[in-house]
Amino acid sequence: MSPDAPLLTWRDPRHYDHRGDRPCVLCGRPTPLRSHQGEPAHKACAERWAGDHPGDTRFVSDPPGRARIHA
Repeated sequence: MSPDAPLLTWRDPRHYDHRGDRPCVLCGRPTPLRSHQGEPAHKACAERWAGDHPGDTRFVSDPPGRARIHA
């Protein structure tokens, strides 16, 4: 991972999809995790992508304080 890659905070339980794994949109390996927009993605893959695309909001951290999801 690039030293410039942000560390995302994905603590909201809605990031975990109990219905099962789906292929990560970034690496293709199975993951139960979902982005704020519902895309299947490993947190590490999302952090790497965010580091390679500064300023883009495709993958973001949970808001501080009360955990909420944008979807």
